[in-house]
Parts: sequence; C-alpha cells; structure tokens
Amino acid sequence: MKKLISACAVCAVAVGVVAAPNALGVKSTKQVATSATVSVTPTTATAGSTVKASGTVSSNSSCQKNRTVELAWVDSTNAETPAGTATTKGGSGKYDADVTAPATAGTYTLKATVTGPVTRKVGSKKKGQKTKKGRQFSCLASPPAISSPVTVTAVV
Repeated sequence: MKKLISACAVCAVAVGVVAAPNALGVKSTKQVATSATVSVTPTTATAGSTVKASGTVSSNSSCQKNRTVELAWVDSTNAETPAGTATTKGGSGKYDADVTAPATAGTYTLKATVTGPVTRKVGSKKKGQKTKKGRQFSCLASPPAISSPVTVTAVV
C-alpha cells in the first residue's frame, strides 16, 4: 500500500512538471481568416453620380468590428480605379458607403477588399491594468469580393 501511495505521488509530481509550463506559457497569436461581400445599388447609374456600396465582413466576432474595406471600380479590361473606403459598424461586420460612379460610360464591377492583418486582444481586463492579457488574434486581409455588374451611362 505504501508503494502504491509513493507511486501516485511520483506520478502527480511528474504530471505537474509537464502541465505547469503549458499553464504559464505565453499563448500564441491565432490567425483568423476574413471574407467579404459587396453589392451596389442601383445597378444602373449615370457617370459621376453617387451609388451606395454595402456588404458584410465575415469572420469571428472580434475580427468583424472596426475593419476597413477598400473599394475599387474594375472595368472590362480589369483596370482598377479606387472608389474609397468603408468601415464596419460595431460587431455585426456590416458596412456601407456612398461612392461616385466612374466618369466613363461602360460596365463595371465594384471590388471590396478587407485590409489586414489587424491584431486584436480579447480576454479579461482586470481593474487597474491598462492592457488586456487574454488571447491575441491576427485578423487577416480578405480575398477580393466582386459585385454584380453595374452599367454606367453617359451624362446627357
């Protein structure tokens, strides 16, 4: 019986030595993928007029808020013209922006790309401490999202 208790004590110490470094160790930064959607209303516009671009950034909730979305018009030759930026609202990941239609008549699509990477910290913040000591996330940039075609007509 004494040997059994001694063996259990040795095992407990061995498990404690293995588990303690993991419990105290620094947590690594988790890479979080991001994707986006974009739509334009109306789908027919006059050159130089204002249209509304809207969409959603999809990711885990800590990576959706306050993300910058870069918007660019893409013509039939795949040439890009910057159209502005939008910022997601709150934690929903939704965004919208008024953008100016291209000055030249033609068929265009609007490309939306979420910028990144952005580092976010989540977890407990104890009273008196200035920084959060919880888990860190690296919110990555998204691949481009493309809207349905928008027809731009000449100014009459």
